[in-house]
Amino acid sequence: MEKNEFQQLTEKISNGTATEKEVALYNYYYTKLQKETWKNKYQDDMEQVGKELFSRINSHIYIKKHKIRLATYMKVAASITIIAVAGWWYLKKDKINDPVAMNYNERLGENIDPGNNKAILILSDGSELNLEGSVSGTLADQGGVAISKLPSGEIVYNINSKVAQVEKSLYNTINIPRGGEYQLVLPDGTKVWLNASSSLKFPTYFTGSSRVVELKGEAYFEVANTYLNKNGKQQRMPFIVKTASQKIEVLGTHFNVNAYANEENVKTTLLEGVVKILSAKTGAFKILKPGQQSQVAAAGNISLTEVDVEEVTAWKNGMFYFNNTDLKTIMKQLSRWYDIEADIENMPQKRFNGILSRNVKLSQVLTMMEKTSGLKFKVEERRVSMLK
Repeated sequence: MEKNEFQQLTEKISNGTATEKEVALYNYYYTKLQKETWKNKYQDDMEQVGKELFSRINSHIYIKKHKIRLATYMKVAASITIIAVAGWWYLKKDKINDPVAMNYNERLGENIDPGNNKAILILSDGSELNLEGSVSGTLADQGGVAISKLPSGEIVYNINSKVAQVEKSLYNTINIPRGGEYQLVLPDGTKVWLNASSSLKFPTYFTGSSRVVELKGEAYFEVANTYLNKNGKQQRMPFIVKTASQKIEVLGTHFNVNAYANEENVKTTLLEGVVKILSAKTGAFKILKPGQQSQVAAAGNISLTEVDVEEVTAWKNGMFYFNNTDLKTIMKQLSRWYDIEADIENMPQKRFNGILSRNVKLSQVLTMMEKTSGLKFKVEERRVSMLK
């Protein structure tokens, strides 16, 4: 979040016009900024943490003459306090003489780290490249298309002069394991972010009348409007994403696709541009507008709803965003990101709200969920279940 965006958000909170989502977003970034300072200054004094919290709230939120709405102020203050107290509890937990607290980390899988950038790239000849362990630079050359890894870890496909001599497209597949994510730039300049337990099949350069890729799992696309073809000319052609139950047709646009096999519906969420969703089973189609999400059910029918796009794309921005999210859905997300199993069928009907960083250990996520729900979890050999 840019400085001016944070200031605008603070202004909304101060005049009482902030939405629930904006309050949660403010809490997330505010806590992120202050976490290390609180830890260093007040790790042994809970009372001082509270005083410092309200001092900072007052210094950051300008209370106008017409006064801030009390409910909004208390909502922000209480939420930040809860997060800070939980942080204090982490620091103090080893000093608490409670049998449950004493083995808290062990019970919640203290050694289970979050996912990171890792993937396997399968070339057209069947050879595999482990992208997690590869160094930056050129990884391979396929039919005049150079495959390179940037220092940032991103994979880029660049067409060189040799490609004009190639008559047939070669196909690559990038597989993202559980506990991983990856970003790549396709030969047409389209940017793709892939979530854990996903795969994308695509040509090393696009030919014919359309650009076609095949997706399993979840991905976010920023599609290039035009494509520099093998003859060096800019060309406009539809970009098509195929999944098991649908086909998405676009030109230049930004959208998210969730097509995991263990989800009831395939969800496509549009951020920019226009998207056409076609059901593979019925042939029916819908046109998406920004802010809308389509859901294609197993029977092939398509429904449209208005959604919070920030919630849908939070994974791409390194966050878990729970907006009245049911526990089973959360456990599916945690299973993919932390490479764990979850006893989903025996999970209670609980819903959660909040924004959490994905760059924390599993134990920290489960602790926050316990603190706000009264539930108790246990982790045994990378399997999460309820503590009875």
